[in-house]
Amino acid sequence: MIVKVTHSTLFVLSFFALLISCCAVANNSNDTWHYLKSDEGVALYRAERMVEGYLPFKAIATVDATADQIVMALVDAERKSQWAPKLKSVKVHTEISANQFEFSEYYTTPWPFLDREFLLVGTINYDTNRVTFSANNSHQKQHASDDHVLVDVAVLDFEIVPLDQNRSSVTFTFSGEFGGWIPPFVKTIIQEKWPVRFIQALQLRVQQSDELETPRYLRLIKG
Repeated sequence: MIVKVTHSTLFVLSFFALLISCCAVANNSNDTWHYLKSDEGVALYRAERMVEGYLPFKAIATVDATADQIVMALVDAERKSQWAPKLKSVKVHTEISANQFEFSEYYTTPWPFLDREFLLVGTINYDTNRVTFSANNSHQKQHASDDHVLVDVAVLDFEIVPLDQNRSSVTFTFSGEFGGWIPPFVKTIIQEKWPVRFIQALQLRVQQSDELETPRYLRLIKG
């Protein structure tokens, strides 16, 4: 028997294939995570289920800073490149609302690889006992830089839970596809070194800066 495949059938099959793929990537944030190791006080975890091409990690640490101080540092886009590892610059394209921003982060990568751009919509959510910064891909591709490779970000969450007056627990969860071939040593940097260095640099920024509060932070809706 010969089965005739119509254009509509191909469309439906392609749609479901894309849907399954997207769901698999989106579920990274809810996957089971296995403890990998601790590095300088940061616990690193690896996702049990790996999606081909994507590099996931989860990092958990206690930071000597309040939740407010951490949020202040994270939303200060104009000065983030002064402390965040490998970050060249940040450009805020649109302030969608008080707690939502469309922005690009531009990162250096080892030679001979092209630098990367994260083109994102970020949202800050205040709950009863935590603050979460979440970001996902922006659809406004006209903002993308021509001289950077665009990273496909499936999950980017930074959760802050106050522990006491001077300490907070932070959980950094990420899964992204960086475009093109990534050598093993660069994968190790992304999954094991980047989250550790980021959390360390964040704490140092909070401890050393006397001017964390910005107009953007003051405009946040915190309730």
